[in-house]
This record gives sequence, C-alpha cells and structure tokens, in this order.
Amino acid sequence: MGELAYVNGTYCPIEEAVVSIEDRGFQFGDGIYEVIAVYNGRPFQLDGHLRRLERSAEMIALDLDVEAMRIEPIVIEGVRRSGLTDVYVYIQITRGCAPRAHAVPEGLSPTVVMTFKPLVPLSIDVREKGIAVMTTPDLRWRNCCVKAITLLPNVLAKSEAVRRGYDDALFVSDDGHVREATSGNVFTVRDSVIHTPPRDERVLHGITQGFIMACAEAIGLRFVETHLPLDEMMQADEVFVSSTAVEVLGVRSIDDKPVAGGKVGPVTTRLHRAFQDGVRRNTAPSIQQKSASA
Repeated sequence: MGELAYVNGTYCPIEEAVVSIEDRGFQFGDGIYEVIAVYNGRPFQLDGHLRRLERSAEMIALDLDVEAMRIEPIVIEGVRRSGLTDVYVYIQITRGCAPRAHAVPEGLSPTVVMTFKPLVPLSIDVREKGIAVMTTPDLRWRNCCVKAITLLPNVLAKSEAVRRGYDDALFVSDDGHVREATSGNVFTVRDSVIHTPPRDERVLHGITQGFIMACAEAIGLRFVETHLPLDEMMQADEVFVSSTAVEVLGVRSIDDKPVAGGKVGPVTTRLHRAFQDGVRRNTAPSIQQKSASA
C-alpha cells in the first residue's frame, strides 16, 4: 500500500486523513509525539519510545495508557498494512477536541494520529562528509525533555540554518552551553571520551542517544554527561549528532569553523558502525518473515 495514516481507529491513505479544526493540537500545540524507525519490518527500540511517550504525557497531565490504547499493536498493524520494509512511524497524540479555551475541559478523549512512510537512509556522501551547523540562542521552553508538538523554535532555527546554507543549528544557552540540535542530541569527543549534555529537563532524552551510550560501552568507549561550553566544543576532536532519523552523524563545521580539520572522525565512524550492528542484531528478519519472502 505504501504511505499510510491512522486516525482514531481507522487506517487510510494519508491524503484522506483528517482531524478537527478544534483539535487542541492544532489550536494550542497541546500534544506529544514520537518517531520510530522500522528496519526489516521490525520497530527499533519500540519499548523505549513508548515509555518516553508515557513520560511526556505525564509531564503535561495528559491521561494516557499506552497499553489500554493498544499503541504497540496499532504500530505493528500499520507497518504490516503499509507493505514497507523500512519505515518511519510518526505518532502524534493530542489532548483532543474542544471549543477553543485555554483551560482544559474535563472528559476529553485524546486524538491519536500515526503516519507510516518509507525510511530513506542518508546518502553515503552525507554520511562521510558530515554536516555543517550554525549556533543559535536557545529560546525554547524549560521542559525540553517533553517531546511536545510545540516545535516552533526548532522549526524557525532549522529553517534559518537551511536558508543560510547550513544543514542544522545547535541551541546555545545564555551561559554559552550547547544543549542540542534542532531535532537531535549532540556529542563531542575528546581524547576518545564521548561527552553529551546532562540528560535533565533542558534536553530531550533521546532514545537513539541512550542506545548509542550502550553501543559505546560495548566497544570500550567511555561516555560522560557534562556541560558542553561552545568554546570547548570548537576545540573538540570530533562532534556528532544523533536522532532516529540520522542515527549517528558527524559535524564537519560549526559557524563556518572546521571541526578537527573538517572531516568526520574515527570515533564517530566507529560508533555508527556499532549502531548499525546493534540495529541488525535487534531487527533481523524472523524465520516467518524469511519464509514469507522465499
């Protein structure tokens, strides 16, 4: 079938999917979301994504029971119906529909929307060259650990970066600490030790980030959570970003200044290989899938 949507109990072609104009997601950005990568027909780190979905809901006082709402079976069935092997699944849950008023009325039923689209890997050229990023003041709210759909600061920063010829932007706090990219976590490498900002309320606790930390430990690399001053980042041996979409991706320059000679470093490359090995181990086709394709 290809690209597919799910809206409140119904699967349909994306172009037929609709939600009410009175949905609080549209009116107020009152909702949360997740993005899940599916490799070989199998969702990757699904449990971690669903647990984070529950944490985000709890932090905005959205009554959400992932098991009762059968989110996991809906994802599995959507992947099956799409007929796609490698898929991006976007889950968006809003507080529901109600006449526009800031205060949340009682008795709302959440709106559940999902889309299933082909997962297109980054080109080898982008992977090998890395990306150029710029810095921008962090004007976002203080609860960035909530994966909220209110992404206007991220959208504006990414759009400005692209307009100016960069690939992405890094949010920098008033005290000069790099927080994260517009849609991913950020890391530096110094003396073969990987550093990433503390996983507190000011950054999103990346599911891919957590898996990368486990991959690093498995191949003997040390991981440290610490503040990343911009001036120190500019002197790092390597800089890279991570997300469901880019996996592990090197940064070749920041504000037009090359990082480590403007090349993707060996630790970044090694860690991405470890990430891919982990994906293969966790999403290898089942015996049933192999038999069906034989």
